[in-house]
Amino acid sequence: MQEAKGANSPQGQGPSLCLEWKQLNYYVPAQEQSNYSFWNECRKKRELQILHDASGHMKTGDLIAILGGSGAGKTTLLAAISQRLRGNLTGDVVLNGMAMERNQMTRISSFLPQFEINVKTFTAYEHLYFMSHFKMHRRTTKAEKRQRVADLLLAVGLRDSAHTRIQQLSGGERKRLSLAEELITDPIFLFCDEPTTGLDSFSAYSVIKTLRHLCTRRRIAKHSLNQVYGKDSFETPSGESSGSNSIEMEIVGHSHESLLQSMRDLPTLDILNISPNGSHKKAAICSIHQPTSDIFELFTHIILMDGGRIVYQGRTEQAAKFFTDLGYELPLNCNPADFYLKTLAEKEGKEDPAALVRAKYEHETDGLYSGSWLLARNYSGDYLKHIQNFKKIRWYQQVYLLMIRFMTEDVRNIKDALIAFAFFMITAVTLSLMYSGIGGLTQRTVQDVGGSIFMLSNEMIFTFSYGVTYIFPAALPIIRREVGEGTYSLSAYYVALVLSFVPVAFFKGYVFLSVIYASIYYTRGFLLYLSMGFLMSLSAVAAVGYGVFLSSLFETDKMASECAAPFDLIFLIFGGTYMNVDSVPGLKYFSLFFYSNEALMYKFWIDIDNIDCPVNEEHPCIKSGLEVLQQGSFRTADYTYWLDCFSLMVVAVIFHIVSFQLVRRYIHRSGYY
Repeated sequence: MQEAKGANSPQGQGPSLCLEWKQLNYYVPAQEQSNYSFWNECRKKRELQILHDASGHMKTGDLIAILGGSGAGKTTLLAAISQRLRGNLTGDVVLNGMAMERNQMTRISSFLPQFEINVKTFTAYEHLYFMSHFKMHRRTTKAEKRQRVADLLLAVGLRDSAHTRIQQLSGGERKRLSLAEELITDPIFLFCDEPTTGLDSFSAYSVIKTLRHLCTRRRIAKHSLNQVYGKDSFETPSGESSGSNSIEMEIVGHSHESLLQSMRDLPTLDILNISPNGSHKKAAICSIHQPTSDIFELFTHIILMDGGRIVYQGRTEQAAKFFTDLGYELPLNCNPADFYLKTLAEKEGKEDPAALVRAKYEHETDGLYSGSWLLARNYSGDYLKHIQNFKKIRWYQQVYLLMIRFMTEDVRNIKDALIAFAFFMITAVTLSLMYSGIGGLTQRTVQDVGGSIFMLSNEMIFTFSYGVTYIFPAALPIIRREVGEGTYSLSAYYVALVLSFVPVAFFKGYVFLSVIYASIYYTRGFLLYLSMGFLMSLSAVAAVGYGVFLSSLFETDKMASECAAPFDLIFLIFGGTYMNVDSVPGLKYFSLFFYSNEALMYKFWIDIDNIDCPVNEEHPCIKSGLEVLQQGSFRTADYTYWLDCFSLMVVAVIFHIVSFQLVRRYIHRSGYY
């Protein structure tokens, strides 16, 4: 078992920081074992306990592996310690004896998720530079941010891939990029969930070796690396060398080739030390599944879990003796990790190996976590005080940067956007050809004009509503993580998302109308064109609200599009074309199709004083535009057009408020982020 070493560290490293977790228990409602749905009602049901009295500690310099079978609680423990876990969590997490709040933990630690959720259209440099605006102090200059990004790319070995798009990076490079993102704030504690998942053995080893270097560093003279990389390999843009007279490098292996390869993979990491109270080692804890022997040996400590309980924590090299004392001897040429997990999984016979290991561990660690690190409490208090002085960018700056991100994604996906726009224009041309035969205003053309206007309204609403139903199902993991980390506020993200669609709505609204107006309505003049284009653009904005609402109801775009049919049917029926909406008073005001159709019809017909009637007077005859509006149960007051414009915005706002609350509910649901 580890023995607490007190507050003092070797010269130049400053006092050690120790993070302890005590009696952590986590419960989830039984219903949350199934796929989550916004339709689920919040009902009290029996709870399942995922973590059982988990206690342990880690200090700067440690690289800890959490091992256990599937469902052992590895990721849950990782999220609970880092306080990235929402729900019914009990227990304490303390830093050098001081209780830690969630916002404090997010400032001094970083959580590396199992799956990469970066914006794939950015390059590695662009992604880190973008995130630096959110994660660094708002007074940090652009030059300082660029230097920090360059240092990080160099540190994780991505200097040559800096301008490669994330979607083109290998799995190992993406993992290292995610690690670089987490290092922007220079966290003391790193929490990594399955950092080797999906990687080949070499890439997995490189990622863990990078973490090992961050945690346990030794110094090597800088001239040694210059001999490998050349004299000017580590010169800053100003010509001065980065760091002092040496850089820090973890010596992995004992041969000269291993040393040279290690130096090639990890050029320098001392440039990353920006902590206010001197250079710090870091501590990292990783949940990991079936590590190879080489990777296992890189960890300084291991935690073994079974059934949501910690059954062992100690130094990696001491685990074999611990198991031997219980009668479980590690065979020669056997992967220790596989042996420990296989031993814990064996349930045959009267004795449960996991229970024996846990009993021995609890006996030997009784009273270990009793505040032995209080000697450094004053130091940790000063460190936290500095962290609390951090000022992130303001809300409107978050909105601006997020809008840039959305627009950049659209530009980078320009090929797909152009294909979609081409089909959009094909629809416009098709409609113009279908209704191009409309000549003067006769009894026959009254129905044609009404049909063309209804198709205009429908196309704008359906195009924009179904064009955004994919947004939240695809983005929810990113939003949940980044909002949970405090990178930006959910309101800033939502407002930026909505505003980014406004210029697109107006552009497409007027372009779509231009094709049809030039073929059908050109005799009515330019003012009608402007009025109809403005109304169609507002319809598109309202449709975005409707589509986002559908998107936020479900976690898959397939479900969102399939379940939209009932809403579409109701809105279409009360749109004023398929039935006399006055037969069911009041329901028409719930349909955005009605407001759009009514405003367009009003603008087209209100100034028409005469419509030709046939010679045969036995047939019904509509003699003016006013009669056309009355026959369709549309309003004819002077304020009708602007009232409909206002109503469309009200409908859009209602949709967005409901959608925001649904997304917010997802963000704050139980589980880790």
